[in-house]
Amino acid sequence: MTTQQKKINAAKMALKRIRPGMCVGLGTGSTANEFINLLGQEKQLLKTLRYASSSIQTEMFAKNYSIICEDIDQFDQLDLTVDGADEVSRHGDMIKGGGGALLREKMLASISKEYLIIVDDTKMVEYLGKFPLPVEIINFSPNTTINLLKRAFKTCNLDPEIVIRVNGDGSNAITDGGNIILDCHCGEISDPNLLKKKIEEIPNVITSGFFLNMLNSV
Repeated sequence: MTTQQKKINAAKMALKRIRPGMCVGLGTGSTANEFINLLGQEKQLLKTLRYASSSIQTEMFAKNYSIICEDIDQFDQLDLTVDGADEVSRHGDMIKGGGGALLREKMLASISKEYLIIVDDTKMVEYLGKFPLPVEIINFSPNTTINLLKRAFKTCNLDPEIVIRVNGDGSNAITDGGNIILDCHCGEISDPNLLKKKIEEIPNVITSGFFLNMLNSV
């Protein structure tokens, strides 16, 4: 079975969780898009749902299926958010943000009754860290921030290579919030809770790609 077919199968399982009248959060990335594609074929169900999205990219994609996303501030709570992940550990912890929407994805997760991640078996890992850890920072003093991040990683016995994420033309990749992303290549992370705490203590850091203790179902 191809990776693409695995994504489709996972999205089909997620679709079975949707009930009429729900407020649904839509994640970002290729796996989330597979879910939106399937949801878009359920014409009667679509009319009964409300939606919030984790990115402008997702909003634009969803419009192809007449799915109109509302501002997250219109919701006190979402019934269910469906998203993908870059890595999911055996403890249920995740690294997300490969699609550049980690801050907004985390916002959706924080107001969701249920947070459903759809992944295939290639994303399941023993320990986090094979996939680079994204760190979203204010677009200011990135080199100083990189040095501070390296100190934080060192407290966890890690020596990462940290690079500014760029577009195909070499320009810095900018998030929907106008921020930049640092990708931290660090290898196996034995204590993600400690590392998350150290990283997010740095003043210029907005959030990291660690999604810990947030998962309801995968």
